Amino acid sequence: MPLVIWSLLSRLAFAMTNLSLLLYVSAASGSYAFAGGMTAVSLIGTAAGAIGQGRLIDRFGPSRPLLALTAAYGPLSLALIAMVPAQHSPDLLLVCTVFAQSATQPLLAVASRAMWPRLVPADAQRQTAYSYETISTETCYLIAPAIAATLAAAMWPGTPLSLACGVITTTALGFALAPAARRHRGRDETTAQSPRHPHAVVRQRGMPILLIAALGFGTGVGFVAVGIPAAATALGATPAAGLLLATWSVSSVLGGLTYNRRPWPSEPSLRLPMLMAAFGLLLCPVFIGGFYGLAAAMILTGLTLAPQLTTQNALLDTLVPPHQVSEAFGWITTAIALGNATGQAASGALIELSGHETAFRIGILSVLACTAAVTVGRRHLRPHPTLRRTTAGNDHLEHGN
Repeated sequence: MPLVIWSLLSRLAFAMTNLSLLLYVSAASGSYAFAGGMTAVSLIGTAAGAIGQGRLIDRFGPSRPLLALTAAYGPLSLALIAMVPAQHSPDLLLVCTVFAQSATQPLLAVASRAMWPRLVPADAQRQTAYSYETISTETCYLIAPAIAATLAAAMWPGTPLSLACGVITTTALGFALAPAARRHRGRDETTAQSPRHPHAVVRQRGMPILLIAALGFGTGVGFVAVGIPAAATALGATPAAGLLLATWSVSSVLGGLTYNRRPWPSEPSLRLPMLMAAFGLLLCPVFIGGFYGLAAAMILTGLTLAPQLTTQNALLDTLVPPHQVSEAFGWITTAIALGNATGQAASGALIELSGHETAFRIGILSVLACTAAVTVGRRHLRPHPTLRRTTAGNDHLEHGN
């Protein structure tokens, strides 16, 4: 239970960081363009750090990497908070600080993913745990923007960023020092001493296909996140953009609660491309019905978000050995983040050039292109019998103790 609480609080703080940074930098510099650039740097830093953190957690367990990262993240956060309002600070120095601070941010989502196979039996119960992870993350992303915006408006503009950094630091220490996390020592000595290629996880059977799925998911989310506010503005309903995005998150939570109770098809290698195709095609109502078309698209596509993430999570257990699952999850996190950044950047450029409808068309085509690639390669997503036996044996040993 302590690990669940620390992880949940950290997710809430993590969901606040980008908007908090945007609000703080824009208030200090007076430029949303510069603030947006800083949030993009932060997102890239997080993506870069996720893979390394996953590899360290697989090797040493969660405690030592989290403590080391926190030792760097805390001072860098203080430096960033102090540097933003200092107008004489060189932009390059601020960019480097933002990147370093985000790259060293302790990602409890990665650490938590490493613990579930040790704490929860396989099959149905673990699927429920993964569903909880996805739904709780979606809920945090629904609540966090309101908290950040309220604190920035009611108090000092740097308040939400300071609070988020403080909570991330505290929760990382709490997670690292929890008895269950300290008992996880990482790979056994035989595995740890065996040589392996630096990108061995990506070379695992099925991982490239799963990364394409994660990239497609992130790209679609990025296009929608920028396209919806632009579409609402074009329809003369600018204030409704926040409501539409909130509806999207609520719909995702409902989709996770209902669909994941009895997923169909039962085979994840079939389920994933089907959900991806539904995500792309259900965006089409944005072209009809004005505001009501936007609302329909948000509700329908939202139902597919949490199930996609849960299915990706479940597939990791069947594609990579237990001692590499944290690194694999780091790669998935990175692919989603890079897809999100790409989708937001491309969507913004397309909206400026020819409007939000063009941006949505390209976004739909991007999602469907990734869907086609996953469909063609879905046979590689089926679990290898040897890996399935190995994973089951490890689960038996873990829970037998």
